[in-house]
Amino acid sequence: MNTIKNKISIVIPAYNEEKNIVNCLQSIKKQTYKGEVEIIVSDNNSTDNTASISHEQGAIVVFEPKAGVVFARETGTRKATGNIIIQTDADTTYPVDWLEQILKSFSEKKDIVAVVWSFKFINAPWWGKYFTILLFGITDIVHKVTNQLIYIPGCNTAFKREAWHGYDTKLDQGGDEVALLKQLKKEGRIIFLRKNTVLTSSRRLKKGLIYNIFVTLIFYYLIDRFFRNIFGKSIFSNPWRIHNQN
Repeated sequence: MNTIKNKISIVIPAYNEEKNIVNCLQSIKKQTYKGEVEIIVSDNNSTDNTASISHEQGAIVVFEPKAGVVFARETGTRKATGNIIIQTDADTTYPVDWLEQILKSFSEKKDIVAVVWSFKFINAPWWGKYFTILLFGITDIVHKVTNQLIYIPGCNTAFKREAWHGYDTKLDQGGDEVALLKQLKKEGRIIFLRKNTVLTSSRRLKKGLIYNIFVTLIFYYLIDRFFRNIFGKSIFSNPWRIHNQN
């Protein structure tokens, strides 16, 4: 696919996101950045009005029937024509200068292939607030001391199209984070900036701290990832939709 220089492509995977997608897309429309931007909503076989609402809001809608956020990101990114790709989520909103800060980072640091920022949960339980402080605090310290990045979020990561060679679709959980980070590191320098924080839904935390540690982290990211690497599929037939349900 031919890419267009200085064009941003924002790729948003979505499954039954009619309650969230308008706020997400409206937040992008309110950006102060005046350069060329395309918004791609990758509809992961939604059964609600996600696709039609996204189209009404001016987004390019592509369809991916195979269940899984990493499949939706893959299809959406393949469609993108910009030289800078931003991966984010349908339940996320952004500060008005979000895109300006992204372009500024790439313009000032010509040698980088990706820029990563932080996120905060909206209406999170007390432990959810401390979770992001701890997560990005550790990420920031390690990055400053070693110049290495240990984590990238699915909702606030931008990378040059030329550095991307496809998501690891065997990893429904982590294919757009762990595997993408590993891939981008091979292509060049990645930087982490704590500013330019986006707000994302805390619905992933609603089952509590213990669930998120032992099920989300240990099971999905470790055990199920190991299973996928060996057998090429998840233990569940539809893990992302279970994990990312409304």
